[in-house]
Amino acid sequence: MSDEFLPKVIGRRPERIFVRADGKPKSEAMVALLIKTYLWKRAGIKLTTHQFRHLAAKTILDDQSGEYETVRQLLGHKNLKTTTGFYTGMRTRRAGLHHQSLIEEKIAQRQLYGRGRKRNGKSAF
Repeated sequence: MSDEFLPKVIGRRPERIFVRADGKPKSEAMVALLIKTYLWKRAGIKLTTHQFRHLAAKTILDDQSGEYETVRQLLGHKNLKTTTGFYTGMRTRRAGLHHQSLIEEKIAQRQLYGRGRKRNGKSAF
């Protein structure tokens, strides 16, 4: 959206995402305030700017599994190990929850359809 109207206002495409009407970057404090205000106003969510950074990283990794370098650059980590060390744990927990849901689904199917075909008097499961 800023690519549509900001060049008309400031005479060029902005170099940053959060800019004032004159094209200069907004302060970190102002960006933090805007994030907190709009998340609350638009979505009813209270997040600190630090939590917002984690949400951004999680969103990238949910959409593009393994894009730790992208997340590292976004968050400004100097070392990729910092990024992978924190966010791979989230992936492990997510994998565990997914595994649990698969097991629960199989149990529900078994309860819905019975124990399955019997072979030699034993359940197929």
